Amino acid sequence: MEQAENKWLVILKDELKKEMKKAPSVVSSHDLGHIKRVWKYVKQIAKDMDVDWEVLIAATFLHDIGRHYPEGVREHGPISAPFAEKVLKRICFPEDKIENTINSIKYHDESFPPEKRPTMESKLLYDADKLDVFGAIGVSRFLIFNALRGKTLNETLDYALDNLPLRFERLELEQTKKIAESEYKYALDYFNKLKQEID
Repeated sequence: MEQAENKWLVILKDELKKEMKKAPSVVSSHDLGHIKRVWKYVKQIAKDMDVDWEVLIAATFLHDIGRHYPEGVREHGPISAPFAEKVLKRICFPEDKIENTINSIKYHDESFPPEKRPTMESKLLYDADKLDVFGAIGVSRFLIFNALRGKTLNETLDYALDNLPLRFERLELEQTKKIAESEYKYALDYFNKLKQEID
C-alpha cells in the first residue's frame, strides 16, 4: 500500500484537480475531501488483504470525475470511466492494470448488480464509497447533495430513510459492514429523529 501511495498519490491528486477544473460544475459532496475519505476507508477495509493497491488508488482518485458533469447526477460511473482512462494513459499507468481500474470505476454506482464487480478491487471501491454516506459526514453529504438537486427537507429525509438501509445491506464485504455498523446507526437515528421533530 505504501509503495502505491508513494508512487501515485501526488500524481493522481494533481490529475484529479485538473479534471475538476475542466468540469462544468464541481459537486461539493463529491470533492477532494470525499475522495480522501474513500481512500482512507479502502485502506481500512483492505489492510490485511492481498489486493492490487495501484488499481485501488487509481480507481479511488478517479471514480467520481463524471459526477461533476450534468449527465452524472445519478449514475456517474460510466461517465467517469472514459475520463479516467484518458488520465491513466496520460500518466503511463501500467497497461495491464487499466481494465480492472476502469471496470471498478464504471460499476461503482449502487444501481449496478454485484456481478458487475467480480474483482476484489471493484468490491472494495464500491464499499468504501458507500461508507461515506454514514456517520456525521454522511448526514451532511446527504443534506448538501439533495439540496443541490432541489429536494425539500422532507423529500431528503424520506430518501435517506429508504436509501441508507439498502446501502448498508448491499455492502459487499463483511469487513465493511463491521466498520460501518455504528456510523450507519448514527445516520439512521439522526434522520429518524429529524423526521419525528418535523412531523
